[in-house]
Amino acid sequence: MPASPAPPVPAVPFGLDMGGHTVDLTTRAVVVAVVPPPRFARDSEVLAAVRAAALAGADLVEVPAEPRLLGPAAAADELPVAARVGNASQAAAAWAAGARLLLVAADELDAVVAADSADDWQIAVVVGSAREGRETVAATSVYPVALDSTPLAGVDAVSEESLALAVGVRVMRTTDIRRTRRVVEVMAHLLEARR
Repeated sequence: MPASPAPPVPAVPFGLDMGGHTVDLTTRAVVVAVVPPPRFARDSEVLAAVRAAALAGADLVEVPAEPRLLGPAAAADELPVAARVGNASQAAAAWAAGARLLLVAADELDAVVAADSADDWQIAVVVGSAREGRETVAATSVYPVALDSTPLAGVDAVSEESLALAVGVRVMRTTDIRRTRRVVEVMAHLLEARR
């Protein structure tokens, strides 16, 4: 019985400026480590989590979008900083505080890009599943797509991240940095071989 050929790798014509170098997202994805809100609302807690994310292999770190927490994390220059935002004013404040990637849910995208300075921002559209990622990749030609794998664990996370990468998602939002880094690296080799 003949095997059907693998579907083509979706074209992902984006690059991300990572503070001094650009990452080509054609076959490579970036890992965004999610730092939870600090327990005692101190920026030192956020900075410690940013350092841990850098040591674990993250490409970017998502910190709370509050400028008083985001600003020191960006100024520390350990990793480029990302922020999850839901409207234009949050996006403007996060960008001014030093965020280099704004993560926006698909249903909030219009509210964020309505700002006058939205053309200057790097934005990724956040989805919750590989299926939603495939649909968003097919529908958007302006922004890269990010998978939020934070609610998943173990084999569920690995399979969802792998499938998302195969359908064109190129930003992985995670709390398990080492697992996601391994998935990204393996899939990068597979995607490169299929080109």
